Amino acid sequence: MEPNTKKSVLKRNAKTANIISHIFTLLAASLLFSVALNMFFVPQEIVIGGATGISTVLNILFNTPIGIVIILINVPLVLINWYIFGFKFVIKTIIGIATSSIITDLLFFLPPLTEDRLLAALFGGICMGAGLGLFFSKGYTTGGTDLISCLLKKRFPTFSNATFIFIVDMAVVLASSIVLKDFNDVFYSLIAILVASACIDVVISGINRAMLAIIITDKAEEVSSMILTELNRGTTLLTGKGGFTHKDKQVIMCVVKKSQIYDLKSSVNRISPESFMILSSAAEVRGVGFESEAL
Repeated sequence: MEPNTKKSVLKRNAKTANIISHIFTLLAASLLFSVALNMFFVPQEIVIGGATGISTVLNILFNTPIGIVIILINVPLVLINWYIFGFKFVIKTIIGIATSSIITDLLFFLPPLTEDRLLAALFGGICMGAGLGLFFSKGYTTGGTDLISCLLKKRFPTFSNATFIFIVDMAVVLASSIVLKDFNDVFYSLIAILVASACIDVVISGINRAMLAIIITDKAEEVSSMILTELNRGTTLLTGKGGFTHKDKQVIMCVVKKSQIYDLKSSVNRISPESFMILSSAAEVRGVGFESEAL
């Protein structure tokens, strides 16, 4: 087999494997998302934030399909973000919303696993966090609060996305407790949200919310430009020298958020497949775009 032909086959096989990996991740993440809602949260009337929380309340009150309501809530948010940030910004969000919502409604028949609300909050939070973590690991989201936070961040840039997400989620939780006339819901919801957040961190990148990337490449300008424009992250260009070849090397240093890890690796591999990349956890990051409250 000719070298070019062999390289083409390997590239095609790698692309196929990547597609299969995405499909299995989406299915596994959606299954965990569905289990959290159908087997833990909804039977025990535990409401988490965002579009999922609103759809849970409507299901409890009117028996409306959770998945369809999540899609309906997200449609205007997706369209607004699409208009402001472009289609590329929302494509994976659309896929994540559709997959998680459809599977949730298809598995509505799943029976509750416990009558204990505390256990439901704990194990529901574990399933929800693991599912969302898998979504984030491939660059997908389930919309809702994430889309709202992006819009608010553009209007109020001094605040972090995490701040907006927390405010919106808590507003949904408090409103649901009023509607359902059970203020004990707030405590179980907080437990579920905290457990889910911890599980997301474990699935994505341990206990840290940011990653330090050091990239050694012969196409530093192109890679740096991609990071600036596509990921909206700053970079620092360093000069190094190969210990074996003694040739000058260009080194890029940057910090990205956990949800951007997959996009960073994919884009760098596309631009400079021969590059050398080191990813490590950043315990704390301070500066523009990484305020300490956001971590």
